[in-house]
Amino acid sequence: LESFPLEEARASIARALQRPVDEVFLEIGPPVAAASIAQVHRARVTGRDGEPRDVAVKVLRPGVEARFRRDLDSYYLMDASMFRRGPMDPLARSVRLEMDLRLEAAALSEMAENTARDPGFRVPTVDWERTAKSVLTMEWIEGTKASDLAGLERAGHDLVGLSKIVIRSFLRHAMRDGFFHADMHQ
Repeated sequence: LESFPLEEARASIARALQRPVDEVFLEIGPPVAAASIAQVHRARVTGRDGEPRDVAVKVLRPGVEARFRRDLDSYYLMDASMFRRGPMDPLARSVRLEMDLRLEAAALSEMAENTARDPGFRVPTVDWERTAKSVLTMEWIEGTKASDLAGLERAGHDLVGLSKIVIRSFLRHAMRDGFFHADMHQ
């Protein structure tokens, strides 16, 4: 999806964190990724050690909760008239959970604890001071998309070895930890 303007993101962040954006971030850049419910910005903060560091800031789209509420109301109406069962409850619960980025942050933190000793795998650290219901701030990690095979090879990665790490990590997290991420991003 297209991104929403940086000024809208700044206003959303200020409302969520209840402080002016310039008090929270040294700088915040334009969106680097946009999806159906949120977009991500690269930003800089002052770390606990006083040094600047880069972070990723995920911001819910303005009005997304109201839009999903309207959509769910329509689905419930259709469900009630066509099925008379109520299979929409898991969907509604899932949407409510997805709209609270604090829950995503908690899952990230739990996954980081679970995977601390896993080889070839690391979870970005959550910046809890800059996280709220509609804003998630975490450590910025440079990377190459999994779909950029040429870029991975240029970076010196063994593609077969990397694919083994991905599959083993996924299975370890699902089987050992009960974590399953249905929307894995590259």
